[in-house]
Amino acid sequence: MQKLSRSVLLLALLLAASAASAQRSQVDLQVHDMNGAEIGPVNVTVFSPQGEVVVQDATRKNGRLRMRLTVLEEPYRLLLQKDGHPERELEIQLAEGRDRTFTVQLWDEETARKQQAIDAFNEGIGKLQAGDAAGALPLFEQAVDIDPTIAAAHRTIAAILHNLGRLDDALEPARRYVEMEAMPPDFASMFFDIFAAAGDSRAEEAKQLAIEAGMGAELAPGVFSQGVQAVRAGDDERAIELFREAASLNPRLHQAYRNIGTIYFNDGQYEEALVELDRTLEIDPRNQEAHRMKYFSFASLGRLDDSIAAGKAWIEVNPTAGRQVQFQAQQLFDQEAFGNAKLYDQSLIAWDDNHPRAHFRLGVIYRRSADSGPAREHLTRYLESAPDDEDAEDLARAHYELGILAVNASDTGAAREHLSKSLELDPEGEFADVAQAALDQL
Repeated sequence: MQKLSRSVLLLALLLAASAASAQRSQVDLQVHDMNGAEIGPVNVTVFSPQGEVVVQDATRKNGRLRMRLTVLEEPYRLLLQKDGHPERELEIQLAEGRDRTFTVQLWDEETARKQQAIDAFNEGIGKLQAGDAAGALPLFEQAVDIDPTIAAAHRTIAAILHNLGRLDDALEPARRYVEMEAMPPDFASMFFDIFAAAGDSRAEEAKQLAIEAGMGAELAPGVFSQGVQAVRAGDDERAIELFREAASLNPRLHQAYRNIGTIYFNDGQYEEALVELDRTLEIDPRNQEAHRMKYFSFASLGRLDDSIAAGKAWIEVNPTAGRQVQFQAQQLFDQEAFGNAKLYDQSLIAWDDNHPRAHFRLGVIYRRSADSGPAREHLTRYLESAPDDEDAEDLARAHYELGILAVNASDTGAAREHLSKSLELDPEGEFADVAQAALDQL
């Protein structure tokens, strides 16, 4: 028992010595307002790292408070409170053997509000610099919600929305900005796009500002978009004017020339269209749409050699071009619009002499115009190139036409051969009665 009492006594002495050796530091706290003036009294609550209250006091009127705190590995948390001011929290870390002096700013409500807006704005800038425009946008919106007077935030919101193509949404922040600040030349093209899309008269001011700043090329897409809107509104004259303006701002904007060419082409002004299409192809030689319209413009003007050359250039950039011409030729042939159908088929044969459908249509067209030689030549080429054509009616028609040509040429043998074959392939066809009557006369 005696030994046990000594052990307990020894343990108690050790605990007492440990408590006595705990380091404590003097902490001097000074509270200032945003202008650096002393402010007090301020209520101060100090929490241990475990969240326990270790000090609850107040500064004097000069904002000063002296405390003694035990040095710990984790920081203390301070809460400062004063009427008319937002609460302020901060952490302080103490070091052994060192006294500490802390100077803290306590903001009034208005200053705190503005600082929150600035903090949101700066955080948004950080996200923009990191390439996160989507994450930056709500921060800039938060900044102007808190403090609507931050002009740069309105401009940046407008810029982000502009880059996202949301011109309608960008209009309000753009308007708010120019109400507070002069329109900056570096952003003039952006403001032009936004105001032009809304039909706002300030678009003209932005345009002139950008041109004076040597940034006309940046305006071209916006002017081009106005031209597209004019087309959709059915105002072709205004659209051409705007597309020409866009091209003058950026002479490399081949889409402007192509769109002018398209308007002329759709209006049947093929000579005018060709001028604009050539300008397009000078800048963009592989523009498929320009090649297509150039071919059909020449075809519509009846300029066979030019259409053949234009078609070859078109096929080089689009191997399906021939199928498009074939489709158009068949459509016109079915409608008995034989003039353009004939020219399209002549193009097809110039590109590929072994084109069965073109030979068939040309044979029929020449037969209809009583041009016997070319009719016989093309119908014969058709039968040679497609002797087993799945379209039995066309095979029967070709034999019928060749039979009638033979009758007219008094070639009885050829007439019997072709007319009989026509009836064999299509005994109930459109020309069967005539074929049978002709056979009966032989």
